[in-house]
Amino acid sequence: MTLQRLLCALLIVICAWFGYYLLEDRFKDDVQVEPDAEKPLFTGSIVTNTAFNESGMRSYQIDSDYLEHFSVSGDTDFDKPVLWVYRDGENTEWRISSNTAKLDKDQVLQMTGNVRIFNLLPESIMKVMQTDTLRLDLITKDFDTADHVVITGTGFQNEGTGMKGNMDRSVATLLNNVKGRYEALQN
Repeated sequence: MTLQRLLCALLIVICAWFGYYLLEDRFKDDVQVEPDAEKPLFTGSIVTNTAFNESGMRSYQIDSDYLEHFSVSGDTDFDKPVLWVYRDGENTEWRISSNTAKLDKDQVLQMTGNVRIFNLLPESIMKVMQTDTLRLDLITKDFDTADHVVITGTGFQNEGTGMKGNMDRSVATLLNNVKGRYEALQN
């Protein structure tokens, strides 16, 4: 009988230990983790987005290899974006590309890495602007950068540090350390 009592007591201890082991997680306090509010609300690959002004005319179009839109901040991140800016809703005047870009809720686009700005109008004297970063307000079309800029056009090349301007008025002003090279026009 003592062997039976010993086995019974051992069985009760083993059952109690398994019960404690299985129920241990239930008695712990739940740790509440706040969800990551900055996970993208939506993402997309090979995306084209066209924006229109108040008059219903096309203002600009953004093509991107990949984008992520965040609901809390209102930011949209782009990979390999190409921005097309229209003149009077019909003619594509500017093509701007970069490695990445971030569009904030105020419609300010911050482009970063290998920024290239092409004027596509045939009568334009200014053809290409190159820099590392560019901030562009998509409503007013004002732009600026603090980085080194190279502007190439018909018969000239200018470079300097820092630039500001406006796409609608086709104005770009180099701010510091400006150097230029000009070719004589041939008749």
